[in-house]
Amino acid sequence: MSSSQASAWYRRMSIVYAMGAWTVLGSAFLFGREKDKLPDEVEQKEVLPVEIPEPPKGFYVETIVTYRDDFVPVPERIYNYLKSWTGGPGAES
Repeated sequence: MSSSQASAWYRRMSIVYAMGAWTVLGSAFLFGREKDKLPDEVEQKEVLPVEIPEPPKGFYVETIVTYRDDFVPVPERIYNYLKSWTGGPGAES
């Protein structure tokens, strides 16, 4: 990579970084201003204590796993596809 290409790449990445930083700062500023605009007077409602009937005695989770005989995992599918492009044995069909 020549120095002019490196310099151009550095400038482009600086612009991308600056845009991201200013976006984060601007959104934090706007969010802070919206938070300050909340109404000062909040209507107070009479809150009655909520009685929980009886807490649940317990719970359980049941997981059912089904295995298929001809199932091929996704990483293996990708590997077989790439092998077929590079001249390897590829998928066995």
